[in-house]
Amino acid sequence: MTKTVQTLPNTSPQRPTPAGARLYLQIAEKLAGRISAGELPPGSRLPAERDLAQSYDVSRQTVREALIALEVSGLVEIRPGSGIYVQKAAENRHGLKSSIVADDAPGPLEIMEARLLLEGDAAALAAERISNEELQKLKAYLQQMTLLVQAQKSTEAEAYDGKFHQLIASATRNSALQSMIEWLWQLRESSELSRLFARKIQQQVAGPNILAHEKIYQCISRRDADGARAAMEAHISEVTQAYLLLISD
Repeated sequence: MTKTVQTLPNTSPQRPTPAGARLYLQIAEKLAGRISAGELPPGSRLPAERDLAQSYDVSRQTVREALIALEVSGLVEIRPGSGIYVQKAAENRHGLKSSIVADDAPGPLEIMEARLLLEGDAAALAAERISNEELQKLKAYLQQMTLLVQAQKSTEAEAYDGKFHQLIASATRNSALQSMIEWLWQLRESSELSRLFARKIQQQVAGPNILAHEKIYQCISRRDADGARAAMEAHISEVTQAYLLLISD
C-alpha cells in the first residue's frame, strides 16, 4: 500500500523545550508534537528533508540532526533510500527521550564537521613530530583494530579507533589542538544521541574502515604531512557520508 506523504505548515503545537535548547532539538520537538497530535500518524512518511528545511526556515543539516533525534527517541524509522516513517510505537510516546533533551549536546553531524576541520591538520603535524615509540603504538592500535573488525567485534574495534585518533592528536605536540580533539571524542561518547547513532553506523559498516586507517598510518610513518592531512580528511568525509546516506530521502 502506498504511503501518503504528509505536508507540514510552518508552525505547530509542541511541548516546551528548555530555554536555549539547540536548534535541531527545537525542530525535533516540533515534529514530535505533530506526531503526538496525530497529524503525522504511524506509517506516514515525513516530508522530504529540503521541504522540512524550508518549512522551518533552517538548514538541511539542522533537519538531519532533528531526524536523528527522532529516530533515537523511537518516534520514526529511517529507511535509507525510501524516507523517514512514523513508528507504530510513537502512539505511546510523548516527545523526544528526556535524556536527549537534557543532554542538549551538539549533534553528530556538528561533531563530524568539527573533526574534519581539526583532525586533518593534526595528522599533518603528527607526521612531522611523532616519535618512533608513538609510531609503534599507532601501528599496534591499527593491528588490534584490524583483528577486532575481522572478528566482527565492532564495538571493541571502535574503542581502538578512538585510541588511534587521539594518539595522533597527542603526537602533534600542540596541547590546545590535542584538548579540542579529545573533547570532540569525549562528546561522541558522552552524548546519548551521538553514541546511539554511531552504534547504528557500526551495524551498517561493520566497524572502522581499516584501509582508511592504514593509509593514514602509512603517510604519518613516511613523515608525509600533506598525505596524512589528505588521508585523514578523506576518512572523516567518508564517515560523514555514511551518516548522510542513512538519513537521505
